[in-house]
Amino acid sequence: MRLWAKTVSEEKITRSVVYEYGQMSDLDGFISLLHEVCEQLDIPTPIATRVNFNHYVMFNNTRFKERDFVEQVDFDLFELEAVPDERKKS
Repeated sequence: MRLWAKTVSEEKITRSVVYEYGQMSDLDGFISLLHEVCEQLDIPTPIATRVNFNHYVMFNNTRFKERDFVEQVDFDLFELEAVPDERKKS
């Protein structure tokens, strides 16, 4: 599976990465994935809640605002979005 992680500042994408990962089935797995993606983007890891996990599972995306980070950040929004698998299953 893949996800697109991006930071947005003043409605413009400032950082972006497509990250490939294995199966993720619980909140702990989501938090680990979030930490890995944030390391790739060289940003602090936000405080993730069950609501964030549920949004990602049910709607294929979740967002974090500045207030969700303990450390100061240089962007307005951090968004994770699932990337659909383009390979067709036979």
